[in-house]
Amino acid sequence: MALDENISQNEENDAVLNKPLSFVVVMVGVAFAVLNLQLVFGDGQSSRWLIVVYSLLAFIAIFVVMFWVFDSKNTVVNDQYVAKGKTKICWREVTAFKANDFSIVITAGDKKAVINYYAYSNPEGLMARINHLLNKRG
Repeated sequence: MALDENISQNEENDAVLNKPLSFVVVMVGVAFAVLNLQLVFGDGQSSRWLIVVYSLLAFIAIFVVMFWVFDSKNTVVNDQYVAKGKTKICWREVTAFKANDFSIVITAGDKKAVINYYAYSNPEGLMARINHLLNKRG
């Protein structure tokens, strides 16, 4: 139960959704959706490829934002652990981690948490914080 007491003392979460970027991306998706509707229901001739491209771009933009919102809501990074949904990994339990330019995969046995940096309001700070916690674990 000592771990639970430490966790409750440190409720600060370093992973907070990047709301302005999410808003911009969703607005881009809505703009492509509106342009697509104008092409479909407009009087002029329009290329089927243009309709497909606008539809695809709208879907991608809106999907990315929805993924970011749910990903951010389900991710907690603090001094004791990283949690993603129901998966919770204490820093001292981490057995491996692999980082790239956009995310880091943290593994502890069969548990895995993926943190996508740029979904969060301070990606550089979050990357530095995670690296510090990973280096401190040993």
